[in-house]
Amino acid sequence: MHWIPGTRLPIPDWQAIAAAEAPACDDAQRHAYWAAAAGGWLDALGEALPQAYAQRGSKHFLLLSAQREREAGLLLRSCEQALRAIRGGLGPLASDSGFGPFVVLLFSSQDDYYDYLSHYHDDGGEHAMSSGVFIDNGYGHFASWHDALDELEAVVVHELTHALLSHLPLPPWLNEGIAVNTERTLLPRLADPRMALYGPAEMAARHAAWWNAETIQAFWSGEAFHSAGEGVELAYDLARLTTALAARDEAAFQAFVLQAHWQDAGEGAAEALGYPLAHLVAAVLGNGDWTPRVAGET
Repeated sequence: MHWIPGTRLPIPDWQAIAAAEAPACDDAQRHAYWAAAAGGWLDALGEALPQAYAQRGSKHFLLLSAQREREAGLLLRSCEQALRAIRGGLGPLASDSGFGPFVVLLFSSQDDYYDYLSHYHDDGGEHAMSSGVFIDNGYGHFASWHDALDELEAVVVHELTHALLSHLPLPPWLNEGIAVNTERTLLPRLADPRMALYGPAEMAARHAAWWNAETIQAFWSGEAFHSAGEGVELAYDLARLTTALAARDEAAFQAFVLQAHWQDAGEGAAEALGYPLAHLVAAVLGNGDWTPRVAGET
């Protein structure tokens, strides 16, 4: 193993680990190499954490948690079920062509969770609270701090969707929109209006009060999904609504997703939909200046 120096928790140097891989090996050997690297990483991380963590595995997943054996087994089974369902739902958009198992980190406390995440955005800024996150850095993996299986199911579906889309340079709004809608498809209880804190009229009023020609740019750039405060909730909801509208034509939507790029918020790929992205927002918020301002525009 190779480690990044000066970190509070063991963080692998994945570039060095990749460089040490034997150049002439087949797919089975490459999978074994990266599975061993992931196992060594989780062993070291588990030893560094304050509670008794252990790693357990299934066919496609490696889990580090402080759960009891039965609870860990149920979570791994849920992960395997979610993987099959998401692959089926995303179809040609999904890819898990890398080597090694999917890695899931389940922390016993929010403090441990946020301490771990700080290694990936230790900039001193204020960040949105989260129940789970996909870390697309080095060996992509996802983490959560929940311990109840019904809460973890939603986290697993959401973050595993991100993992299966990570090969695409998606705009954050589209990436999050697909993940949220996949959650609601596979876990219908999440779409039950009785679970919502706000009714449709209340949400419409909140959106109308928040979005304007300036704040919509944080939605297109992705900044709105990482900032603390009310805007992050509204950004996820707007992503859900606009993505659902775009997905009504499945063939056009798949072509759009395969071409969309974060650099212009997907505007260049919107030709596949047959209309500009501003029309999606206008369908939700009404008329306004909703056009993404791509890099270099004034």
